Amino acid sequence: MKNIKKRGKRIISFCLSLIILLTVCIMPVNATEAPSSITVKRTSVMESYIGDNNGFTAYATTDGVIVYCMELIKKGATTGTNYSFLENADAGLLYIIENGYPNKTITNRDEIDRYITQSAVWWYLDETSGAGNLSTAFQTTDREAYPGIRDEIKTIEKIGVEKSKKLVNDAKTAKAEATPSMDVTLNDGSLKLTADSKYYESDYVTVSLTGASEYKVSTDNNNATSINENGEEASTFKAGEKFKIRIPADSVKDEINMTATITATASTKYVATFKPENSEFQKVVSSQVYNKDVNLENTLTLSGSPQEAIVVEVPDTSSNVSLFVLIAGTLLVIVGAGLIVYRYRLNRN
Repeated sequence: MKNIKKRGKRIISFCLSLIILLTVCIMPVNATEAPSSITVKRTSVMESYIGDNNGFTAYATTDGVIVYCMELIKKGATTGTNYSFLENADAGLLYIIENGYPNKTITNRDEIDRYITQSAVWWYLDETSGAGNLSTAFQTTDREAYPGIRDEIKTIEKIGVEKSKKLVNDAKTAKAEATPSMDVTLNDGSLKLTADSKYYESDYVTVSLTGASEYKVSTDNNNATSINENGEEASTFKAGEKFKIRIPADSVKDEINMTATITATASTKYVATFKPENSEFQKVVSSQVYNKDVNLENTLTLSGSPQEAIVVEVPDTSSNVSLFVLIAGTLLVIVGAGLIVYRYRLNRN
């Protein structure tokens, strides 16, 4: 009986382990690059949560990724329509997708959240490109199935009422935000001899980064090194840290003409848009958020000329002292001889 129980526990344990293993293996993995093509299908028709005749068809790819339509004035695609990659959406659409369904919860009701997100895509495109997707009535006076649905899409400014931040409002702000970038500032590109005549150095270089936390410096001169603000050699610097270029003076025989290259890698997110094989259908934007690296680079041209070592001249007083002693001695001899002659004549008289 005990053996049967043990075998039963082992079988149950094995089955649970197998279930866990299968669950881990089939968990979705976020893609890092948008596909070159997709095929879409209709999944449902959403209720008209604003107005009486504004029910929207919901779409997804055959792989199950939700997509949102972008051109309400065109037809919705039929199931099985093939799409090809068009371009990366702007930062505003990225914001809506990243903060809409299914990536974020808005009302805790999936279909309403999906309706809000689809409406926000059209509304945002209306305000940023004049697309003309949604009617004025939809945006202002059409009844809401539940109070506040329209405000979740875009809060309307009202006198005496503070405007809260919703999808379209924040999407327009996000569109204007800076993309990954590098700003390099150098006041003077000349290399100057240091006071101790040991090095030729540039002024400090300031590097500002958006979307990256560090940068690297390299040069095309084998004798040159990059120096941090503590005077230490380094090739990697944190964003906002300054550096300067240094070359040993004894290695400089001719004119210096060199290039310093500053590089950084920024990570950025994006969502992809796709165009249909049949131009009568709407373009779509995928709800999948992708990540990509952006390489940033800037170059500086530095130059300098060989200079004489800085020498502080100190007067040589040793020869002057010797001359003074000689003159003083001669005068003493003359004075002494004169005294002897004077006393001799005085005694004769």
